[in-house]
Amino acid sequence: MPNVSDIIEEFILSTMGNSDDINLSRNELAGFFNCAPSQINYVLTTRFNLNRGYVIQSQRGGGGFIKIVKLKNFDNNYVYKIIDETLNKELSYKDALYVLEDLTNKSFITPQQATTISYALTDKALSNPIKMEGTLRANILKSFLINVMRGKENE
Repeated sequence: MPNVSDIIEEFILSTMGNSDDINLSRNELAGFFNCAPSQINYVLTTRFNLNRGYVIQSQRGGGGFIKIVKLKNFDNNYVYKIIDETLNKELSYKDALYVLEDLTNKSFITPQQATTISYALTDKALSNPIKMEGTLRANILKSFLINVMRGKENE
């Protein structure tokens, strides 16, 4: 007999169908399955993660939602490793440039893309009254790479 996590995963997958993304409410799902929202979080983090070719985007607050995005041709383990290991923490500008240079050398992104995103990752572009440039830089680069991967799916 399948456990609750398996049932929730099956439900999400069947609801998603052939679509590339789906918007869900964590609280509504928890209510539907009569479980705690933390059970939904567990399913999302273990069954719908980058390692399995999914990206989770969430918006908290009134009317908050979870968006699950499926990356169809997700077979580039190198890019996955960068996103999962390097971009889940603060990132210095120098390290961001190393990542962009490496991705350009591997022809994952174009030199023009690398130059454009490098300008968006400078300390000046990320100036903020709270010192969080490293975190913002990592999040911007992660979002950029995920969108590049989605664009490569459509080629």
